[in-house]
Parts: sequence; structure tokens; C-alpha cells
Amino acid sequence: MASDSDSDTDGSHVSATPPRSSHPSLPPKSRVRVHPIPNPKRRHPQIRPPEHCEPDHPAFPVANLSDLNGISVKKIHRPLDSGRSTSFSSLVRSRRPSFDPSSDLPKEDVVVPQHASQSGRAGNRINMARLHPNWLGPEAHSISSAAPPPKYAKSASEGNFVRLNINGYGRKKFSSRYGNKRVFSSSASRRYYRGSAKKMSSVLDVSTMQSKILEADEELVKVAAEEARVEPSDEKLRKLLKLTHGYDCYREGQLEAIRNVISGESTMLVLPTGAGKSLCYQLPALILPGVALVVSPLVALMVDQLRQLPPLIPGSLLTSNQTVEEASETLQKLHEGLIKVLFISPERFLNTEFLTAFRNGLSISFVAIDEAHCISEWSHNFRPSYLRLRASLLRSMLNIPCFVAMTATATTQTLHDVMGALEISSRNLIKSCKIRENLQLFVTINDNRLKDLLILIKSSPMVGMRSIIVYCKFQAETELVSRYLCDNNISAKVYHSNILSKDRIRTQELFCSNKIRVVVATVAFGMGLNKSDVDAVIHYSLPESLEEYVQETGRAGRDGRLSYCHLFIDNSTYYKLRSLLYSDGVDEYVITKLLSEIFAKDTSLDGNIYSLVKESASCKFDMKEEVLLTVLTLLEIGEVQYIQLQPHLNVTCTLYFHKTSPEVLSCKDVLVSAIISKSEKKHGHFVFNIPSIANYASTTTKDLLDHIRNLKYLGEVTYDLKDPAFCFAIVKKPDDLCSLTTHLTKRLSEIEKCKVQKLDEMFNLAHFATKECKGIDGCSSSMHTPCIRKMISEYFGRNNDVHPDFSFRSPQSSPFLHSDIKVFLQGNSHTNFTPRAVTRIMYGIPSPAFPYATWSTCHFWGRYSEIDFSVVMKAATLELMDRVKKCGN
Repeated sequence: MASDSDSDTDGSHVSATPPRSSHPSLPPKSRVRVHPIPNPKRRHPQIRPPEHCEPDHPAFPVANLSDLNGISVKKIHRPLDSGRSTSFSSLVRSRRPSFDPSSDLPKEDVVVPQHASQSGRAGNRINMARLHPNWLGPEAHSISSAAPPPKYAKSASEGNFVRLNINGYGRKKFSSRYGNKRVFSSSASRRYYRGSAKKMSSVLDVSTMQSKILEADEELVKVAAEEARVEPSDEKLRKLLKLTHGYDCYREGQLEAIRNVISGESTMLVLPTGAGKSLCYQLPALILPGVALVVSPLVALMVDQLRQLPPLIPGSLLTSNQTVEEASETLQKLHEGLIKVLFISPERFLNTEFLTAFRNGLSISFVAIDEAHCISEWSHNFRPSYLRLRASLLRSMLNIPCFVAMTATATTQTLHDVMGALEISSRNLIKSCKIRENLQLFVTINDNRLKDLLILIKSSPMVGMRSIIVYCKFQAETELVSRYLCDNNISAKVYHSNILSKDRIRTQELFCSNKIRVVVATVAFGMGLNKSDVDAVIHYSLPESLEEYVQETGRAGRDGRLSYCHLFIDNSTYYKLRSLLYSDGVDEYVITKLLSEIFAKDTSLDGNIYSLVKESASCKFDMKEEVLLTVLTLLEIGEVQYIQLQPHLNVTCTLYFHKTSPEVLSCKDVLVSAIISKSEKKHGHFVFNIPSIANYASTTTKDLLDHIRNLKYLGEVTYDLKDPAFCFAIVKKPDDLCSLTTHLTKRLSEIEKCKVQKLDEMFNLAHFATKECKGIDGCSSSMHTPCIRKMISEYFGRNNDVHPDFSFRSPQSSPFLHSDIKVFLQGNSHTNFTPRAVTRIMYGIPSPAFPYATWSTCHFWGRYSEIDFSVVMKAATLELMDRVKKCGN
């Protein structure tokens, strides 16, 4: 089963969603407004009770999960979302886009938006002529088709449209007849132009007025930003906040973080989900000269953050989903000074082409690292690509003045790692990591989670709730739960990373506009979710850590209203999750084989590029690709640098000649001559390894690929690329390969152990709440808010992430374990096993060399998943040794 393991953060300062009330007030009468007027009656999410006050919230009534109470549970099986259109454009044409901000307005209304990141409460209408330039997706473009874009700041007047190649979404564009801004084509918008010339004229008049106002606003913002740059006083920073975001005051931690960044001091910022971390890079980016770089782990998160930038802060992004032309267009805008905030993935951040662009005159004001906990190997969501984000490395390459690291949750050990990597002083730690006081936390033990989930949603208080998120660990599980809810008349959509990007975007927009009640999702959902009025978060599956639990529950009640969080636990899910955490483990002799291949005798230190094809290396060493990358990264950023990682490439090229024969062309072209002499000829075509040819011709892989593209442009050749690979150059060969192997194995083992212990800690909290809580602190029935708060507070305050008194609750062994392993080995005598490979099969864990499709039919697959992994591995080791002795005799 697939699972998502994406990290999460808030992506906005405040919400932009309809209110919770099931009976929203009607829009005001039609009128034209030319400037947004603050509404004193509007409730801003920023105005909250002081953090130290404990509001006297009544506990929710608890659904009786043992009694259906007359609720009808239908057992109907039908395909999930059978009415879903296969074409996103046809879907938009066939039904009114539910995420069109103007769809619920009278057609004759011409209105002015509040800010895109402000709360869209009832009565707030949106002016189609004033949607800001950083919006992406069909809602921005369909509206832009119906009205010309306003003239923002110089950089914003270009549209700041970011071209994305995500599942083919966003590739068809046309130029607006009223400006240069690129937008999506839409048959509906063309009909609107033909049939609404008179209305368009009035919209144009309003747009002209808006443009003049925005130009005046731009001048005010420029003056305020310059004043704040010279003297970043509280008063001047509040003035700038009012002009750009419309708020009078900052939230806790924001002002201090902004002042630090403006002063060039690196800062560690730990604020809860929805506390407005994004503001802490938005305003400094506006104030400081140069470009602010924001490193983000996911494309979905970057897109959401880009759309939520204020109109006067032009932004763009660079991702691996973009084509070469699209990336070049973004870099060109950077050189022209049209971008103030650039969102970028950690992989692209240290890309040679990107580094070259910034070495050629581009100035960086600072670097913001979102989801900074991913830097630490001891965090709940460690990412190898983040491990390369080191202050010493980045300063030497890009001359970066300061960093701001942001996360919603981090233990003491994780903070120590991140701040050490980025060289952040302890005095610049801004931390407020706690569960909001308006959240009520419930835990129940469940034998039939599907039935209990339905009862919970159909019972008070959830029966009256409009926005509910249900989190599952596995993608197949989300499909099952969503189908079950739909079969029982609850509007639900599924969300996980294997769904097409355009469908994920639509699901999120439908949820944000309250058009669907429930989203059943993996942890992939919530990246930059701009919705403050989520009523409830239900954990259908146990989170893998307390950090994950705090982040996901933090998506409920961001508007300050009483909200509900419910956790289901069952032992079988816990054992399954625990077993899967051992899928990344690596034995010492495997590391030895890998290092022997990396530092082979024929490798040199003269700058040559070498590669490991991801798929074949993963199968050969029985290691996940992510684990391979972790090993390579540790070889680069350790105390001794052994290698230098290069951009990932498709390293196998098949070249087809068309105009000129290869022999004639090779006489004129040195690179073609090198390719022909070192290639393997198959069916008249030439197949070669790109790094090998680049090394032979004493050139770079980039120059070689550029040359082949030029030949294609001239009509001489066409080519195919395949085999994605990790590429690297050897800097130093290890003096003692065995010592390096032992060090790497120990480090990987500690990372694996840390992940398992974090899951154990999460289960321990849930187990205590349901089995051992005495109700002394005010807990009752399944409501355990006081004791959960207390345990979470203790967890984040400890120096050691794992409680020393906790032990894994499972059977320690089985009398049949050794005999079953012996029978298994006898039945598969033709296969070479390692102790870890045998243990994974007994646990039901697939691996690159022993895939699920081949081994899941085995009689012993997953039989011992409830026994401690080390116990099973020890038994497998003994049986394999006994097998070797018998074969030797």
C-alpha cells in the first residue's frame, strides 16, 4: 500500500474562506466600490484572547459508538466519484466552477475584493478586475478572461504568471485582448466577450479607476518600505502591514522575526499551524533590496504560497515540473528585476544552472526555509535534499546574508540540529509551539473504524459541521473511506499524491468554498491550506509522531472557534505502521558494497562525473532511492567531503541521425565524434552514457546536452533520454573504507530507531489516554484534552525526544518463529537472502529487491508483524548461519 509522507505548514496569514454559519447573510445590494473599506464589524482571526488564558469551553457531547441510534448505514458499493469528468476543461465548461469567486454574485455587480489572504465572509464580494497577479489556476484565469488585469507595480503589470507543467495542467494559454497577461483559454469567457460588450465597457472603466488607485497604493507602499528599511521601528512596520495586508497589529512572534531578518540576523521561528509564519518573509522581502528565496519541499505548497502573496509583492517559482523553457523564463524575469520572492525546491536550490544565474549579478536579500525541521535527521519528516542546506555551503556559493528557518513543530533535539546547520544563535529562537486552547481532543479505541467514523460524523456535534478533514495513512485507505462516506450520503472527496494535480487543486478549492463537507486525505493535504474555519480533524489512522499529530490537529479552529479533534486507535494499525518504519534499514555489508562501487579503482579525482542509475542501484543494493540519496548526501556534507553531488540526470541517451550521416557529421563535430566512438550501436542508432561521454570529451554534462539540443534544432538528430540517476564527482577517496562503512551504518540505524520511537511515543500517549487516564485533570469519557496537552508539552520540552520509560507493547517472540523461517528458507533455496530481507518478508514489508507483487503471495508474508523487529531479525540471522553451515558440509 502506498502512503504519503509529506510535511506540512500553514500557507497563509489568515483565511480566505466562507464563514462557518450554515445560513450566511445575503450579499449587500449591487453597487460599485473603488476602494476597499475596512469593516469594523468584521471579526479578524488575529484578534484572540491572550495565549495564557484558558477559555472555559464546554466539552463536546460524545457520540455513542456502540449504538447506531437509528442511523442508517448503507452497504452500497459503487465506483468512487463515478461522475468525475476525465477532462478538467470539459468539467469547467459543463458545470459552474465552484471555486469561481464571482459565481455567487449577481452578474451586474462590479465589486472590490478585500485582500486575497483576508477572510471572505458573507458580504465580501470580489472584483474580477482586481485579482492579484500571483494567483494561479483556473479561477484566476477564467476571471482574468472576463476582465482586463489591473496595472500593479511594474513587476506586477507583467502578470507574474508562473508556467507550470503539472500533469499537463496549465499548458494552454492565450494572450488577453486587453493586455499582455497570459491566461487560460475558456469557451465560456469567449462567449462572455461576444455577448457582454456593454458590461465589459463598464468593467474597463472601473479597472482604469482601480489601476490609478493601485498606482497610488504602490507609491505609499514604496515609501513605507523605504522608511522601514532605514528605521525598522514597531510603528513603521505596523504601518507597512496595514498598507499591504490591511491589519493593525502583528501576531505573537511575527514582529520580532521580521525585525531580525531586516537587521540581517538569522532566525529560528517555531509557530503553530495558522499563526502566520509566511508574513515573516513577505514583509522583509518587500523591504530589503534583492530577491528573497523561499525553500519549500512540495510543488503544491509552493503554488499555494505564491497565490497568497499580496499583489504588491511579485513572486514566481522554480520546480522540477517546469520545462527548460519555463525555467529560463523565470530566470529571465529574475534578471529583469521583476521578482521579489522566488519559491524553489531544495533540489533546484543547489542546481548548477541556478547557482550560475545568481553568481552573475543577482542579489539575494535572505533565504527562508519552510518546513525547516526536514533538515534534521531526528525530525519526524527528515528529507535528504534538505540535509544539504548548510549555512557554510550556501554562504560560500551564494553569499547569503541571513536565514529564517520556519516550522510548526520541533523538539529540542531537532531545533539544535537545524540551528547548528544554519548557524542560528540561540538568542534568535522564537518559539510558541503548543496546541491552541480552542481545540477539544478526543481519543477512542475502535475495532470497526469505518462504522465508528460514520456514527461520529452523523452524531452531535459533527452532524452540524460543514468542514471536516479525515486523515488516513494509506492511499487505498482514503479511497475506501471516501467511498463508504459517499455511499452513506456524506459529501466527501479523496486527496492524496497519486491523484492528478488538477484534481487535487479542484478538491481543495471545493473544500475551501464549503462545496464539499469532508476531505479524506493523506498527510499530503493541508499544504498551504487557506481555510481558517475547519470544524474538525479526525485521525482515522494513528499519526507517526506527536509532531505530525500537533500539525494536523492545528488545521482545525484556526479562526479561534471551538473545534473538535478525534483520534481513532487500534493495535493492528499501530503494528502495521511500526513494521513499515523498518523498510529503510540497511545492513553494514550492503553499505560496503555501495561504497566499493562509488569509490571503484577506475574512479578519478580530476572532476569527472559518475552516476548511479536509481532503479537498478536500488534493486542491486536492496535500498530505497531515498536511502541511497541519504548515503550520498552524508558523503558530501560529513566532516570529510568525499563527493560533490551534481544535478540528477537521465543518463542513457539514444541518438537518431536524420540529415547528415554520422560519419560525415563526426568529421565536422568533435562531440559527435566522441559520441560515435564511445557509443553502442543498436539497430542503426547510437546508445551512450551521458556522463561517460562528457568525461571522455572533457566537457560538462550540461554543455553536452545543450549541444545535442542544438543539433536537434537544426534537424540533424532526435534523441531519447532514460534512466534517472544520481550524479556526483569524487572529491576524496576514503583512507579507511571499513571505518566509513561502520560510521554510515550506525547513523542510518539511529535514524531508523528514532522514527520507530516517535511512533511508539504517539501510541503511548493514545494508550495512556484510553487505558490509564484517571480523569484527575478534567478528562472525561473519551475527551482527554488536559492530559494530552500535558504530555505534548512535556515531549517538546525534553532534551531527549523519546520517553525513557516507554517500551514496545507486543509479544516478544513466538514458539513457531524459528521453524517457520527454516521452512521458508527451504522452500526458497534458490534465492540469496539477507537476515533483513527475511525479516521484512516475515513482517510483510516490500523492498526494491523483494517487491510486493512477487512475495506477497508467500505463505509467511506478514505473519510476524506484531513481534519486535529485532527479535525476528535475530532468528533469521541464526537460521541463515545454520543454512550456510549445512551447505558447507
